Amino acid sequence: MRRLLIIILLTLATSTAWAKKEKNVVNIEIVDSNSSVRDIAIHHNATSGKETTNCDTNGNVNGTATTYGDTTNIYGTTTSNTTCQTTVDPGQPAYTSHTYIQQEHVHAIMPDGQHVTLWCQAGFRKCANLSPGTYQAEADGDKALRLYVYSIVSHKMMGKMKYRVVGSW
Repeated sequence: MRRLLIIILLTLATSTAWAKKEKNVVNIEIVDSNSSVRDIAIHHNATSGKETTNCDTNGNVNGTATTYGDTTNIYGTTTSNTTCQTTVDPGQPAYTSHTYIQQEHVHAIMPDGQHVTLWCQAGFRKCANLSPGTYQAEADGDKALRLYVYSIVSHKMMGKMKYRVVGSW
């Protein structure tokens, strides 16, 4: 029974190891790298206006009321005042605001000889200042690479920085 359990566990361990997808690691050549600022336009929709009216009514009655059988007679004066105030909030028209994000542009040569431009947005993740040279990278989908670089902080630990492929040069 114990032998059967060990065999089952070994079979599961080896089949799990084979099922793990290997990342495709390639060497790419970084030609140069420079930083720029990217303008991001953000559109804000219009808001509708709002109108609010508040009314205040006060009044008084001076006189007497006399009842004769089925009818009631009121003698005197009745006054009332109503004041209303309307406030208008005109709303906001549509507008566009701008924000700026620091990004790094990297010119690289892929293993197949294709020249590509990669960029990394510092506002969303850590970017490395890459010097020209050969780097290892792994594909992260169709339009992104994760470059193996030393940590910006320690320069001793290897980490991965994500760069997007934005075109060829």
